[in-house]
Amino acid sequence: MSTLVIESDFTVAWKVPVQVRVGRGFVESVRGPEEGLQYLSYRWPVTSGTCYDEARLKCLRALQKRFLCEAARDAFILAAQEARMLASCIARQSG
Repeated sequence: MSTLVIESDFTVAWKVPVQVRVGRGFVESVRGPEEGLQYLSYRWPVTSGTCYDEARLKCLRALQKRFLCEAARDAFILAAQEARMLASCIARQSG
């Protein structure tokens, strides 16, 4: 009897990316909670604050499928506003 292993590249993505600017750099798109968590962990200018902590937690939980993905996006936007990194805020698309 053989065992079949199926590999999958499953990515959780937001319906609309969030545009952020790190320092004086170019505007960058954050497309989902995994990227959001990477930005919060390694590229964020401040690593404290209510919105920052909430965004990290909600992005992690969205990846674990324990929190709504789009609600994690909302938390990420608030953290970006708190850190003055939000380049533009595109309203969530419904549907």
